[in-house]
Amino acid sequence: MYFSPLVKQELARIIPSNENEQKSELYAFIIMNGRVCQKRMLTIALDSPSMIKVVYILLKKIFLYEAKIEIDKINYRKKRYSIIISDKNKVKHILNTFKLEHDYHGKLIHSTLKGAERKQNIKDYSNKSFLRGAFLAGGFVNDPERMYHLEISCPSKVIARMIENVLHNFLFSAKMSFWQKKWTVYLKKSEEIFEFLGFIGVQRALLNFQDIIVRKDILNTVNRLVNCETANLDKTVASASRQLFYIDILAGEIGLDKLPPSIKDVARARMDHPYASIQELAEILGGGITKSGVFHRLKKIEEIANNYMSISES
Repeated sequence: MYFSPLVKQELARIIPSNENEQKSELYAFIIMNGRVCQKRMLTIALDSPSMIKVVYILLKKIFLYEAKIEIDKINYRKKRYSIIISDKNKVKHILNTFKLEHDYHGKLIHSTLKGAERKQNIKDYSNKSFLRGAFLAGGFVNDPERMYHLEISCPSKVIARMIENVLHNFLFSAKMSFWQKKWTVYLKKSEEIFEFLGFIGVQRALLNFQDIIVRKDILNTVNRLVNCETANLDKTVASASRQLFYIDILAGEIGLDKLPPSIKDVARARMDHPYASIQELAEILGGGITKSGVFHRLKKIEEIANNYMSISES
């Protein structure tokens, strides 16, 4: 199963015992997915039966209301689930409890509220439970095996700004965007997504997420080391090939025995160990010679060979 549904399934099993937390979560569901139709019915539409179960339980715990559940088949694979409160008085009571209004089309709005009232509307509730409800209602998190991305799709800019402000209050660097006719609040950093999942109460998915992060970090480290080692090996082979080329020139032109002893020893060591690094050549030669000493002797071989090549060309 995909990672996001696993997170939501785990969250759906968390039903707060505190009334304020229950109201906070239900409030998020209502403003995210609620709508009042012309018959004054309140409808909360969701994609998952587990989400419907959460809303149903919350309504029953907070308001003692028995809600009606409807299922609409969108296509042969997808269904739409709805919680419906048809009693006008109950709908009015729910909206008054959460200080909500609706426009002519039945869309729940906050734009008619004053800014101070809107801020107070959030302060009245548990931010953790509000974010949990908002994520359940419109959230999505990518499989961390592929990429790091968590978002909450919102029905309006006002609600998106509200969620963004709550996240900023807890030092999450959330950002907003308008995409596919919806306002979206999102997180991109792996450490922030990890912290958010922990903040809203996920445990099993959080451990899975952490395991994937650690495994990816290890693989990235191994890949970097392998790439570095490969690059160093390629460099060593290229340098060794060039050095052997110059040694062959000297062997043919003057013979290695006519070279100074220190240079001759390095040349023979290179011929005997064509793929050894300079450090390895220094260890093979011993006698207190350093890596720098071997390097300068090889450079001297190159200079002598170039001189003989210049004489030959002239």
